Amino acid sequence: MSELRPALEAFLARLPADDIVSGASRESGLERARLEALFETFANEARAALTLVERHLAPGRRMLEVGAGLCLFSLFLKREGFDITALEPALGGYDAFAALRDAVLAIVDDGGLEVLRISAGALNPEEHGRFDFIFSNNVLEHIPAWEEALDAMLGVLAADGLMAHGCPNYVVPYEPHYGVPVFRWWPELSRWLFLPGDADAAIWESLNFMSHGQVRRYARRRGLDVRFRSGLLYEALRRLDGDEAFRARHRGVVGRMAAWVARSPMAELARHLPPSLTTPMAFEIKATGG
Repeated sequence: MSELRPALEAFLARLPADDIVSGASRESGLERARLEALFETFANEARAALTLVERHLAPGRRMLEVGAGLCLFSLFLKREGFDITALEPALGGYDAFAALRDAVLAIVDDGGLEVLRISAGALNPEEHGRFDFIFSNNVLEHIPAWEEALDAMLGVLAADGLMAHGCPNYVVPYEPHYGVPVFRWWPELSRWLFLPGDADAAIWESLNFMSHGQVRRYARRRGLDVRFRSGLLYEALRRLDGDEAFRARHRGVVGRMAAWVARSPMAELARHLPPSLTTPMAFEIKATGG
């Protein structure tokens, strides 16, 4: 469905970004520059989400986006005629994220998007029905009990349904939210060594540092068919070379090294690395009845 890519760009270009940021700044008292940068980050996440799920989108499929963030991607899919529900549990407060989310839903949403304001672990088929396709992008690493969350998603997945999830693979010692090294077995030491003193530590405190091996073992214990996509590190390197907003999020020492690799012949080697040794990772799980 390659026609969705220009459609998404047109949707993002038409968003009243200035009104959204102004409204969020007025309600929260936060600086516009911070809100503008965060809004651009989530716009880029919508592009990444499309790359993750594009081949699975089809009219008539009931779909659920878990951790929809500002709901930009779900709003886009809804306007394109897809049957999409957004799950975004973050409520209350007027931090930067909450302020922007509230402004987006107040200004952009015409009331047609259903937003479930619950955690993924609270999903149940009696209340929420079943979905043909469930997906998340850069969400699972923020869920402490991520296995239980996946169990709940499987519980509302249709018999022939599919889940697709993208997140970091912390076997690779790199934390992409901050652009710093990380040793997943020693997160507090990594935080002390690498996290800048002026960094907002809220994201770090939410991370579970999950890995490719953990996902594979989870699927094996439950008798699930899990498949990992290859070549994602190569795609990330290409984004570093051509996507200014993405590059701005990876300006640390590791990010600068990756940007150098992206411009060198070594980038081609990333095509052939196994998913277990690369980050990010993207995997698909079929329903047990599928």
